[in-house]
Amino acid sequence: MNTHRILPALLALAAPLFAQQAAAPSAVTAPTPAPVSPRPSPELTPEQKELMKEVERMRGEKARIDAQVALAEARRAEELAPLTAETAKLAAERALRLAKAAAEAAALEDEKAKLERQTSLEAARSSARLAERMNRIRELEAEAKQLQLEAGNTVARLTNELSRFQKEEEARKVASRAKPRYLKDPLVDGVLYISDRRIPFNGAVTDQLADHVIQRINFYNNQSAEFPIFIVVDNSPGGSVAAGYQIQKAMAASKAPVYVVVKGFAASMTAVIATLAERSFCYPNSILLHHQVSNNLRGNMTVLKEQIRFTTEWFDRLGTPVAKKMGISLEEFVKQMYANDSTGDWQAFGEQAKALKWVDTTVERIEETAVLDILPVPVAPTAPVIRPPQTEVSGVTAKVDDKGRPYYELPPLSNPFDAWWMYDPQGLYRAR
Repeated sequence: MNTHRILPALLALAAPLFAQQAAAPSAVTAPTPAPVSPRPSPELTPEQKELMKEVERMRGEKARIDAQVALAEARRAEELAPLTAETAKLAAERALRLAKAAAEAAALEDEKAKLERQTSLEAARSSARLAERMNRIRELEAEAKQLQLEAGNTVARLTNELSRFQKEEEARKVASRAKPRYLKDPLVDGVLYISDRRIPFNGAVTDQLADHVIQRINFYNNQSAEFPIFIVVDNSPGGSVAAGYQIQKAMAASKAPVYVVVKGFAASMTAVIATLAERSFCYPNSILLHHQVSNNLRGNMTVLKEQIRFTTEWFDRLGTPVAKKMGISLEEFVKQMYANDSTGDWQAFGEQAKALKWVDTTVERIEETAVLDILPVPVAPTAPVIRPPQTEVSGVTAKVDDKGRPYYELPPLSNPFDAWWMYDPQGLYRAR
């Protein structure tokens, strides 16, 4: 029988009986009333009595079950006690380990912070030492440069003084009584006499060269308009058309005649200047070269057409006077350029250039009467000339290419009709 289900049902059935008993005065706890006549206690029915017995029995059963439950709880508590103690022990040990780990971590953090401070301090000290050493290195480099500059100045000064001492006596003997010869007609008995009214004309024709030449033309004109001015060309490949045109116009506007003397090579714009000069001279083996105007064209089609048209107009303006002096048309001039050379670069030695009317006169001898001082030009103390390292007297420079192979670089040829004649099976020499 399940006492947990039956006991509530029995209690519900016996509830009226319990209520009657509770309503009756208790013989133990109630106060003693005034003597009255006794009342008969109500009699229980057999069912009620039977029910009371069952209730009492159930109460006993419940008490027994409660005792068993309490005993089971006590036993369970007794069994769990070691586990609880073990759990508490493990928790305490874990807390202790966590505390130790936290202490160790704190110690490591302190050590890390200490090391970082030491590292920062050492880095700052190293940086300070490095900066101090770099400053010292810069000071030493500056001192070395200053010493090098002073040494260069001293060497240049001593070299100049030595050269002066060596050549001073010779200069006195050779040029002490000599003077430049100023002749209205500088060609005398086949000899061309050039005075100090000369303008060196070498290298590419640029705006800077044009300024240099024009300033000197103006200076010599203001000095005297009676005697000729000489533009002396050693080697010039030509250059800027506009700059050359400025030189040509300055020559034409000069009150004093401006003569051009070609000693080596004159090409392109320089050849035009020589041909259109009032008077021109050259050696028999001097070379002049005429060709069409060229241009490095860039841009779209419209721009290219404009540049071609403008370059063609430049050639018409400057080439037509040359062709006219030759006694031919510009078209015939261009045709003969390519007839004489497939590239259109028409070159000629002095005699042929004279026959073509590119120059007026060929001479075998030219006297520079203005060379009266052969002393070296002193070098300014503030700008000593220091020869670059690895440069030979001949101008050959030792270099290393991008593949790490050493080679010798040849200086550029001033005369484009010159050539290198040398034996070099290993290819150690390269032209610039």
